[in-house]
Amino acid sequence: MNDALTKNCTSETQLEKIRRGQELRFRWRDDWPVMEQAILKAGREAIARNSERNS
Repeated sequence: MNDALTKNCTSETQLEKIRRGQELRFRWRDDWPVMEQAILKAGREAIARNSERNS
């Protein structure tokens, strides 16, 4: 999955908005649960990276 959606993610709230927006577009797909987990994983990694930079 392309991480363009999540690469600048800085908070769980922002990540949830991204996840919800993608869910509205893709929840009908059979592979949505896999996509959702990939989004959450990439988002949490981006949050960790961005918090390290700001520390």
